Amino acid sequence: MISLTAHPSSIQHKSSAYMVYTDLAGLKGLWSPTDYGSGIEYADGVLNLFPSPPDKQLYDTTTQASTGLQIGLWLNGTQGCFSIVAGEMDVQIKSLISYLEHSRASKIFLRLGYEFDNPSFGYSDDPSMYILAFRKIVDDCREHLTKDALKRVLFVWHSWAAPMAKKSLTLQKFYPGDDYVDWIGISIFQQVFDWSPDWGGRMSDVENVLEFAKQHDKPTIIAESTPFGGIELKESSNDTKLYLAENEYDHDEWERWFGKVIDIINKYDVSMWCYINCDWESQPMWNKVGFGQTLLSSNKDVMSKWYEKITSNGLKDRQFLFAGSLENCGKDIVYLKENNTQSTRFGLSHFYSFILVPFLVASGAFFIPYFVLGREKKKSKSGEKKPLLANIDESISLSSRSTNKKSLISR
Repeated sequence: MISLTAHPSSIQHKSSAYMVYTDLAGLKGLWSPTDYGSGIEYADGVLNLFPSPPDKQLYDTTTQASTGLQIGLWLNGTQGCFSIVAGEMDVQIKSLISYLEHSRASKIFLRLGYEFDNPSFGYSDDPSMYILAFRKIVDDCREHLTKDALKRVLFVWHSWAAPMAKKSLTLQKFYPGDDYVDWIGISIFQQVFDWSPDWGGRMSDVENVLEFAKQHDKPTIIAESTPFGGIELKESSNDTKLYLAENEYDHDEWERWFGKVIDIINKYDVSMWCYINCDWESQPMWNKVGFGQTLLSSNKDVMSKWYEKITSNGLKDRQFLFAGSLENCGKDIVYLKENNTQSTRFGLSHFYSFILVPFLVASGAFFIPYFVLGREKKKSKSGEKKPLLANIDESISLSSRSTNKKSLISR
């Protein structure tokens, strides 16, 4: 997973964050490595590869890393939400809080019950329980994290931006409220394609979520994205190939998907973009599923455009910035100017983020079941940290969830 940030018109700060997937029941892949069939998940291990701030020694694992962390946290559908609200998952929540407290990440984007509106994730039967579970975890974090740790944790409400299980469901029915949501996220896979199937969503689904975020004045993140079928569409469906043949579609691999995503970012001023840089077919979990080859380096023209449009420094048509730390990510440029925030040029930490890590971790690690076919948040008024963290045994054995579900795979 390559995470970068976005549009220089109103957002001054751009930086990067590594992604890891886990579930509340097991919390695997945070303190120690695990593999679900899509590469190693190990949040602490990757953070330790990143240098500390310039005034600290390189690879100093006792100080804050120069990169952020995005955690996709599965809540086990409505059943899991019931358990959370009933207090049956309090031990696991405490363990999660302990991790958040001690993590070296400069910022942590916590996607609670990511893709809540994905029919295969199990939240659609009772959206109100999802809301209650989301709020409980946020409340617990705000109550028990220290003030310094809480400043680094951002709570993300992440939609899959595709059709919901029932027409009666709306984004509002899943929304925990402005007081509980710091960022709003979306997934972009095949929605930008003219031939996207009904189950895969349309551009209108993406725009619906981003308009919702705009109405609620929340910074946005493309939390998961990759061109479904591969950059060159070699793994696309027969229907897609037939559509391309009949419509003589322009075969410009960059404009076909990347260009459209950038258009979305420009139009809606998206603050962070996470791209899945991955050879999906090489992973047991994803072989023959249809995601294909999305490694940027697999296509010379796309790699060249990526450098030109995204990572190069000093080009006049460059659309993205990588400056400073994650401290001001998502804040309006007006805020930064008023507070005399300075930016820096592309540096060593970004080299590690965008050059080294993609080689070490091809896909960024995926855990999600998948249907086959910031502004400053309002702080808790409670001041002192409760004596909760001191009693946490981080080596506690927590049960992991079962993944044997029909019509589901993990991404």
